[in-house]
Amino acid sequence: MSDGFTIGAAMQTPTIFQCLGCNETIDSSAATCRFCGAAVDHEQAIKAAQIMAKVNQACSDASYLRSTALAYPGFFVVRLVPFVSMLGTVGFYGLSFAIPIWALRWWLKFAKLESADQEFRKARNTVKTVGILVSLSLLVFVFLPIVRAIMIVMRN
Repeated sequence: MSDGFTIGAAMQTPTIFQCLGCNETIDSSAATCRFCGAAVDHEQAIKAAQIMAKVNQACSDASYLRSTALAYPGFFVVRLVPFVSMLGTVGFYGLSFAIPIWALRWWLKFAKLESADQEFRKARNTVKTVGILVSLSLLVFVFLPIVRAIMIVMRN
């Protein structure tokens, strides 16, 4: 019986996957599922463990992205507070560029990943929403003022 801590787990090799018979999480080194008794095909189990590890990583990255995006409006407000406005400005403009790049990186890394996992679907929607909203904010607060300034200079 495996408790999930194997040499493979210590070496960063994914070993945990969902049993095809009962959907319980088991170790790929098991001969049979400890819950339903289904035989474990080790090659298929390793592939399933790798997919599960990617899904977990995608969900984790999306969660960090969402948490960072929640700080974004806070930096916008801090820009207006005397004595700490520089901190707010640096944070706001830094995240204006970092979040869309991070969302694009997530999308390139995990977009082709297929999973029926509800958390993964939620993560995908979170990344899409955050990426679009912050990209629009980048357009409105960074690029449009630059274009407007250039147009004013060109007119004079």
